[in-house]
Amino acid sequence: MAGDFVSAAQLWMKAGRARLEWQGVDAAEVRDAGAGALYCWTQVRDRAAALEAGPELVGLLRALPLLDPEHLRLAELRLEALRTPDRSRSLHP
Repeated sequence: MAGDFVSAAQLWMKAGRARLEWQGVDAAEVRDAGAGALYCWTQVRDRAAALEAGPELVGLLRALPLLDPEHLRLAELRLEALRTPDRSRSLHP
């Protein structure tokens, strides 16, 4: 997945959802998957691809109450900025 941050984010999200089903919200692997997905998603520079993956990521992060709340806040802010084209040009977390 080197350099393919869209695919990497999608894999992390799938891993997070799968682990969430079997391990629960307090499992370290579930939190790690959420953090990994967020990191990869913030590296996506293609606006359309980031917009497409963003809602799924935000949904996953909302399901992980033990994850750092700043992770969810960052994802929500970036998604909102991407939805507002003039703001998305200057947003690169």
